[in-house]
Amino acid sequence: MLNVLLFYFSGTGMTRYYTSLIQEEMVKRGYSCDTLDLEEFTDLPTLWQKKPVALTYTIRAEEKRPLGKYPWPYLSVKSSIDDASGNPLFSTLAKDWSKYDLIGFGSPVYSFRPAPVMIRFLLDLPLFNKKIRTFSYATHDGAQGDYEAFMRNILTLKGFKYAGHLDQPFIYSASAVVRRSFDYLKAGEMLIKKSFEARRNIFIFLEYIHSLFYGIPYWYRASNPLAKLIGIPYRLIYSHGVDLILNNFLFGFGIHKEECILCMTCVQQCPQGLIELDDEGYPIRHYHCMYCLRCLNWCPTDALYFSSLTDRKARFPGPDVLLDTVLQDGLDRRIKSGRD
Repeated sequence: MLNVLLFYFSGTGMTRYYTSLIQEEMVKRGYSCDTLDLEEFTDLPTLWQKKPVALTYTIRAEEKRPLGKYPWPYLSVKSSIDDASGNPLFSTLAKDWSKYDLIGFGSPVYSFRPAPVMIRFLLDLPLFNKKIRTFSYATHDGAQGDYEAFMRNILTLKGFKYAGHLDQPFIYSASAVVRRSFDYLKAGEMLIKKSFEARRNIFIFLEYIHSLFYGIPYWYRASNPLAKLIGIPYRLIYSHGVDLILNNFLFGFGIHKEECILCMTCVQQCPQGLIELDDEGYPIRHYHCMYCLRCLNWCPTDALYFSSLTDRKARFPGPDVLLDTVLQDGLDRRIKSGRD
């Protein structure tokens, strides 16, 4: 029996949902599978702010149109990797996690990279002994670029024996904040459809994982040189496209004070700890963030927005709400058909 740990960060709830699907499939195989949320494991804002690694689009936004008076000492991903010394806070993990045969690290994809808070944690890990196999997994809206290669490099750097990658596009959760409306029922039905696809892919991946541990020949997939060649210009175009859209149309932070109920939900939910309260007690953000959209999605009165494009627009409620909507619709249909 394999002992497995799934360690993840989830922005809108989709990676948490994906983690539950992976865990279910592993339990079916008789594996012992623990899950651990990065935010429950450590004080995430404090961890990230000690050495605040940021993605390129965030650094560019801070340079072009800063939100506050003082420059934030953001670190690029490259410079952070060059200084990937272990954090004493996690020095015992090499021993504590030695009970696991396999560890999976999951995150949403932000411009072909894990969430910066996950990058910070991975770089803060101690060196492992190359006996523990690890894999990466991700949720995204359809484009992950060289995410797998990036995770392979970091996890190998930290002494893990990299086994492979698993990913799944579900629904376009990020684009909800610029839509006039978001159809919960339609999105829920799509989520269910994608969940069946995800379970199939997880099953195939676990067949491959099983073969690694028990010596049963099994072909999973091989790298495609042509795909890599095509992927280079694609990555450049996509990356600069994301940067153009975010920096010129979405970046910012605004609030309708008459609708804010001062509940501090946004302050508590920000993984980077960047939202504070102004002198009147209203939320304010002085620096650009990774834009996980959690503050917008979790605001109970929809008082927050980034730019005018996200003002008075839809919000993503999370997978649980979507699945409950489909369930309720099915119950309503049964009740109605019974009456008819």
